[in-house]
Amino acid sequence: MSPGSPVTLREALAAMADRPEATVTFGTSARREEIGQARFAQQVAAAAGGFARQGVRAGDRVVLRIGGSRQSVLALLGLLHLGAVPVSVKPRVPGAVTGQYFATVARQQGARHSFRVPGQGLTELGLVPGPVGDGLPAPGRPEDLALVQYTSGSTGTPRPIPLSNRAILGNIGAIASVAGMREGHAGLIALPLHHDMGLVGVLTSLVRGLDLVIEEPGTFLRRPVAALRLMRGSERVHSALPDFMLRYLAARMAETAGRQAPDAGLFGAWSTVFCGAEPIRRATVRAFLDATRPWGFDPTALVFGYGLAEAVLMATSHRYVDDATSFRLDGPVATACLGGPVPGLALRVVDEAGRECAAGRTGAVQVRGATLFDGYDGATDHRGVWFDTGDLGSVRSGLLHLSGRRDDRISVNGVNVFATDVEQAVAAEADVAECVVLPYGASFAVVAVARRGRRIDAAGIAARVTADFAVAPLAVLDVAHSAVVRTAGGKPARGHMADRLERTDDGRFVLRTDRTPPASIDGPAPPQPNTDATEAG
Repeated sequence: MSPGSPVTLREALAAMADRPEATVTFGTSARREEIGQARFAQQVAAAAGGFARQGVRAGDRVVLRIGGSRQSVLALLGLLHLGAVPVSVKPRVPGAVTGQYFATVARQQGARHSFRVPGQGLTELGLVPGPVGDGLPAPGRPEDLALVQYTSGSTGTPRPIPLSNRAILGNIGAIASVAGMREGHAGLIALPLHHDMGLVGVLTSLVRGLDLVIEEPGTFLRRPVAALRLMRGSERVHSALPDFMLRYLAARMAETAGRQAPDAGLFGAWSTVFCGAEPIRRATVRAFLDATRPWGFDPTALVFGYGLAEAVLMATSHRYVDDATSFRLDGPVATACLGGPVPGLALRVVDEAGRECAAGRTGAVQVRGATLFDGYDGATDHRGVWFDTGDLGSVRSGLLHLSGRRDDRISVNGVNVFATDVEQAVAAEADVAECVVLPYGASFAVVAVARRGRRIDAAGIAARVTADFAVAPLAVLDVAHSAVVRTAGGKPARGHMADRLERTDDGRFVLRTDRTPPASIDGPAPPQPNTDATEAG
């Protein structure tokens, strides 16, 4: 960090007040609200004053559910302006009773106040403007706690991730460096803000002086062209779209091109689309590039990355070149190249004895550096202590390729397979829209969702898996799209679904769906694509 640079997130966000030309836009493609960042900074200060009047003090931890509305973002930034510590929770967690989850978070954090989290003995805050300057803290330090994120819950109970000013600003700087962001560019966030990609995306855009557009995720996926047209006059556009959003967007763009002539300049300003948060599938990338090429999308705008909440967001990056360069194509499935570590981080892969693996050998992925959190206990300095991510992967020529989570490795009669590899192989079948592999005892079952109007060939899928991975699944289940339970961030909740996999007395496997929360990325589930373009290629 250069001399004179902000040392706290609060200080960095305060620079909004000095940007009369920059804007923040909220809403959907049908109804929008645009406000200048200088005026928005005044509203943030007033929100902080209002929270101070309601008894919030610097250092207090406040539990909040962050949505994409102006009120939600004002609450988040108002708490940061006041020096309080926002604790961002998911709106729902697979398998958990929501009230119990919120109560656990409140107890863990020692919180007294909440925003849009009712009950649990917490005082619910209102967004009521107060005198600017009320309760403002003394200047902070880089090591001070800035906010707490909770993990997604895709593999277990969500855990709190305490993040310092130093870690957040360091990762924001790394993201901006990878993307080439600067003032005058624009950031489009069409992800839920309780997800780290959405939350850090908003903070990055505001800290780096970008015009920020926050789009409601479901509306964006249903009617993307309206949002894309809003960005058409920007100098440069930066955004983030996980694999599942690329699939939906590809389907929508292909459908739209069937009704109207594509606007070849629609994506002309797009220079960065970060893709991460879940496995990056070659079929998805091919479908997305094929669908967006007539609209002027530059394939090199795609940036593959490996990220984790413990590193704030992004740990590695790789800008797409072509399939041969950006995917490993020598195994049963194509594996995305996730690149080398971002500035401020170091990465290594180690064996079970803790020795660094030779190039190409699979081992445990570990990271350390200035943009990491300070441990789950808040007291571990991961600038010097390696953090074990729980992921397995290999490094070739300094570039990371992931195999999957350690918990996703399934050993069947001495043969190791990764659930994500099997899922990608099955999802490449013409009739399959989505696949989730569920461990069961010393083996696994394959849960498959058929494309609209198609049927699952269970015997054919079982034969392909057996041929590709030298192990046979116990069963292949044909289920409805709604049976795939998701975390609040959109990932399949594999652990929760595995708990609902049962074997009947006659030997058949069934997936119980009673009391299952609805699939969701933030409110209503995204639309089911009505085209085969999503997995073409």
